[in-house]
Amino acid sequence: MAAGVAAVITRTIKKVGLLAGAAVALATVPACGPDTASTLAPVVIVGPATSAEPLPTIPKALESELVSFAEQAKRAGDAMVHIVGTAGGLGIERDLTPLRGKDVEHGSARERKIRENIAALGNDLANLRTSAPGLDVLGPLDAASQYPGARIVALSSGLSTTAPVDLTLGWNFNPAAVAESVQRQGLLHLAGHDVTFAGIGVVGGSVQTRLPAALRKQVQDLWIAICQKAGATSCRLMDSEPSTEPPRSTLPVPVVPVPTAHTDSDGCAVWQRLSDEQLHFAANSSEVPSSADSVLQPLVDSVKRCTAHRVEVVGHIAATTPGGRDESNLSGRRAEAVAARLVALGLPSNLLGTVAGRGASEPVIPNYSPSGQFLEAAAAQNRRVEVELHR
Repeated sequence: MAAGVAAVITRTIKKVGLLAGAAVALATVPACGPDTASTLAPVVIVGPATSAEPLPTIPKALESELVSFAEQAKRAGDAMVHIVGTAGGLGIERDLTPLRGKDVEHGSARERKIRENIAALGNDLANLRTSAPGLDVLGPLDAASQYPGARIVALSSGLSTTAPVDLTLGWNFNPAAVAESVQRQGLLHLAGHDVTFAGIGVVGGSVQTRLPAALRKQVQDLWIAICQKAGATSCRLMDSEPSTEPPRSTLPVPVVPVPTAHTDSDGCAVWQRLSDEQLHFAANSSEVPSSADSVLQPLVDSVKRCTAHRVEVVGHIAATTPGGRDESNLSGRRAEAVAARLVALGLPSNLLGTVAGRGASEPVIPNYSPSGQFLEAAAAQNRRVEVELHR
């Protein structure tokens, strides 16, 4: 795995000329100043690293920007990266400047040293463990803001469980109103900072249940609103590939309840998770009996009442082996059967968008323990069909 990462970084270094835009995002050059001062603003990575989040890793997009950042370094300390785990906790520093002793490397040695430094930064992140109860995002963001002009990158699910942003209280909140409250209390000031969020809405561990797309977007909207209200120069979301490795932190985190259905402020259905029990599927069968109409008809009615323009139906199964393969495409066949039944109940067929199966690749919660034990209660949650309505 390390060799693969190293190869990606090497290829990225060779393409550094294409990354001018990223370089601008990571660096600010003062109009004047002594030669001994760094001309690059530092990068601060916020990583709460709780047991309810994936193992912290460097997203590929950030890796590319860090390569460009390190390429610009002219002296020791120019390409400084700080890691902030918890508010008030001890931070970690890693200089990405490619040095040999006190001198900056050149040529292939420079590329190799940058590769080694970024790999070391990745290890620093992987070894993070929260030292505080709950999942706090606001506090570490505030700590990161204390580095003048720093580019801030938050690697977190954003599923905060600490006041004043406590999602354990439910999902009936307005992101703009929460952001206004945080700003009014003076809890976060991000003026002069470019802020990037990676992994927002993506959970990990074996306790916190997976968020559907509608709730992931609500969490993303929340943190972008908080960031903008705090006066940041820019606020953006970065695509990231969550680690498949379990988090190393073991400190419990309060579970944020995830509903099986979500409606908008107009009372219109946005998303619903339908279990095997609700759909009355027999084992290994994709036949939808008429007894399932009681949960499917209200969705059709909502489409008509709320003028939805697209309906997506996605099937899921529980992993029956640690690898979780869907050899017979049961998840896809069940999605197609539910979609067909919705049409039979009055859904215009031209409104159907994605109708597909995802196998066991997107579990609500893992149904195998770390020791390999099959967990039926978790498996029952994973056997489902999800219906999403877009207005």
